[in-house]
Amino acid sequence: MPHPDAVRWNTRYDRERASWLARPPKELLTQHADLLPETGLALDAASGVSANGLFLARRGFHVIALDISEYALRLAVNRAREQGLCLDAAVYDLSVPWLPPGRFDVILNFHFLDRATLPVYDSALKPGGLLFFESFVKIENVPDNPVYYFESGELKDYYSSYEIIYYQETQLPPGERHPERGLAQLVARKP
Repeated sequence: MPHPDAVRWNTRYDRERASWLARPPKELLTQHADLLPETGLALDAASGVSANGLFLARRGFHVIALDISEYALRLAVNRAREQGLCLDAAVYDLSVPWLPPGRFDVILNFHFLDRATLPVYDSALKPGGLLFFESFVKIENVPDNPVYYFESGELKDYYSSYEIIYYQETQLPPGERHPERGLAQLVARKP
């Protein structure tokens, strides 16, 4: 029986295919691209169609894209093949994460939060490796499931032993699908 999140996301990617494929890589990544090593192994966690992973692959990285949506990963792999890029993909439930220790030069996590991934990312990142993390922050008096939101400062506190290169929390206006919420952005280097 398919995972309910996989069904939901496969349906959404199928229905909104063109808009997902048109999305550029995240600004947090492109604005700090000068920090990236010339090559290496990168993880694009909860990658969707992997716009961020494809950005890294174009820069010479071997990218592993993980997502619960097989549909999104097929789109990502097809785009990588068309462009001659090195991107491997696996359908993966990040709510029960495991990654090999000390393996990745770069880990990307955009708009996904399961706190179980935090220590796994820490273990999987090589010393000197870069973590790009962008996720939502709970705002007072806005009803929503707190499991999907960091508390203010929580992301920065978790990676406080890292060299924090960039950290910012901003407030996002309400959207079509979401209430008003905050956004935490982190770029950090593992010691």
